[in-house]
Amino acid sequence: MQLGHGYTVEEQMTGCAVHGGIQIDIYPSLRKAITCESESGVELDITQSPRELGLLPSANLRMTVSWVLNTLATS
Repeated sequence: MQLGHGYTVEEQMTGCAVHGGIQIDIYPSLRKAITCESESGVELDITQSPRELGLLPSANLRMTVSWVLNTLATS
């Protein structure tokens, strides 16, 4: 089992999951990894809801993932 592929420490060490416990997932911060902008090119705060941003249901957005996440996905 490879690290970073959804296995618990117990599964990695023993090959099976018998005991319950706390599981922690670690992800890169989305604030630095993803950018979102409106169709007019204005960068949007991804921590705000569409309503807080004043977006209409018909709004077109562009999301860009940084090279860091692309690198992690292919490793």
